[in-house]
Amino acid sequence: MPARRGGPLAALAPVALLAALPVLASLWKQAPCLDRGWGGQEPFWRFCYSDLAVGVQTSGAQRGVAAWFSGDVPLDHPPLTGAVVSLLAGLAPGEGALGAQRWVLGVWAVLAVVALVLMAWWVLSVPGHPGADPLQVVLAPVAALTLLLSPDLLGVVLATGGLWAWSRRHPVLAGALLGAGLMARTYPVLLLVVVALHAWRTGRERELVRVVGGASAAVVVVAGPLLLTSPSTLTRAWSASFENAAGLGSLWYLPTLAGASWSPSVLTTVSLLGVLLALALAGVLALGAPRTPPVGAVALLVVAVVLATGRSFPVQSSLWLVPLVALAGLRWRDHLVWALAEAVHLVAVWLHLGGLQDTDRSLPGSWYAVAVLLRVGAVVFLAVRAWQVATQLCRDEDVTLENAPGPAVDVGSGRI
Repeated sequence: MPARRGGPLAALAPVALLAALPVLASLWKQAPCLDRGWGGQEPFWRFCYSDLAVGVQTSGAQRGVAAWFSGDVPLDHPPLTGAVVSLLAGLAPGEGALGAQRWVLGVWAVLAVVALVLMAWWVLSVPGHPGADPLQVVLAPVAALTLLLSPDLLGVVLATGGLWAWSRRHPVLAGALLGAGLMARTYPVLLLVVVALHAWRTGRERELVRVVGGASAAVVVVAGPLLLTSPSTLTRAWSASFENAAGLGSLWYLPTLAGASWSPSVLTTVSLLGVLLALALAGVLALGAPRTPPVGAVALLVVAVVLATGRSFPVQSSLWLVPLVALAGLRWRDHLVWALAEAVHLVAVWLHLGGLQDTDRSLPGSWYAVAVLLRVGAVVFLAVRAWQVATQLCRDEDVTLENAPGPAVDVGSGRI
């Protein structure tokens, strides 16, 4: 990006005007279902299926947030996400499930514009991230594909805000946002580990106490009322994830296509090994690099590896990567390679699901397997590029310091 002149607000103004584009694209993609509803197989053939809309109908979320707190709205979302969706659905004007679905998607579209602008602002103003590009948030093709598929955006915004707050030296706020993000979507717990590694590398270990305090407070605020009213609602989404078979988009779904699905216990073991691999790589990068790598690059590495090795990798999970790609400073070329793979998989997964009940129109399992491999390979490519960009920044900084007068200073560790 060109030099930021006139302050972050002036630089953000044109970015904010662009934030509506991916949201409008998502609404256009949802148009057939907004008109006819999300029932049956037709949404798959028209590529407008939405877990957000379907969940509102199947759970009876229009009964409102009070019913959700009492356990009468079985939404398969983490607690904070379930509460927000139930709140929006309960405010829907008129009656009928279709009306509530349209209302929730309309409100979500408006909130998505605000969320994209907010994340772009954080990307633009975060220190220590050379090359961070807010345009890669507001113009992300993957955002256009996924914004209205699910309520994952809530967790993504909170997680991104947590990384921004940590980079701006607001540890309590960082902890609170990441803790709330954990209650909205599970992956922010990985970012808490990334923050801990960065704190260790930069000598900010004492601030971790305040991060943990902020995170704990956020978790208690969200989880406390549910522990009193409906403990099963608190744990529903997480307990189900350990019992489910391999999900769509996952590498471990390929044996299912061949008629030899793996047991839940094996999948849990493989997924945990993937998490350990991701954290080990993050430790090597964060603590072993010559200079402190950007937090966004380490976060992208961790989340990409966990997604690529997880037991389920649904289409909407790719939204998690959008702000991390922007923070890591990857080039648009890398971004678009990944986005192309995501678009191919999106088409393939809807054709695959639509064909499960209509074999005459089914996409062959072998072709869906190719789409899965292409997408997982693209996500692994992002992880590799995050590593390369982070280490290249370290080398560039070394060259700059060698050419500068005076003693060399390790900016990341504070050592001279």
